[in-house]
Amino acid sequence: MHPIAAVQSEWSLFSRDIEESVVGAARELGVALVPYSPLGRGFLTGSFVQAEQELGEDDFRRLQPRFTGDNAAANAALLAPLREIAEARGATLAQIALAWVQQQAQVHGLAVVPIPGTRTRARIEQNTAATRIELSADELAALEPIAGQVAGARYADMSATSAGRE
Repeated sequence: MHPIAAVQSEWSLFSRDIEESVVGAARELGVALVPYSPLGRGFLTGSFVQAEQELGEDDFRRLQPRFTGDNAAANAALLAPLREIAEARGATLAQIALAWVQQQAQVHGLAVVPIPGTRTRARIEQNTAATRIELSADELAALEPIAGQVAGARYADMSATSAGRE
C-alpha cells in the first residue's frame, strides 16, 4: 500500500461539509487537504450574482442551484461580512475568501493548499497576496456562519439525466 499524501475536495466559505469527517481524518493521518473551488466557484469574488443572467450560455454555473433565482439573491446577501473585511483591509473579496481557506490550516492543524482557478497573471498575483493576510479571531467569527446560511444545493439534481443507466 502507498500512503495518501493529499485529499482534494471542495472547501470554501460556501462549502464546509468536509469539516464533518474529512478534516479530522486528514489531520489524524497527516494528510494535506487541497481545496478546489475555494472561491465558491467564483461567487465569493462578487463578480456575479445571477448566473443565468450574467454568465455565458455555456457556463455550467448557470445550472447550479446556489447561483440562480432566489438562491442567488439570498447568497449575495451573505457576502456582506466578507465585503466589510475586504474593505477594511484594502483587499478583494477573493483575497479574504482565500485567506480564510488558507487559515484553516492553523484552525484545524493540518496542511492546506488551496487551488483557485484563474485565467490571468493579475489574478495569480492577487491570489498569492492572499497568503499574506491573517484574519483576526473577530474576522473569522464574522465569516463563520456563512456556510450554514447558503441557499441551494451545490449541484443541480442530475438524477433524471442518469435514470436508467446501470
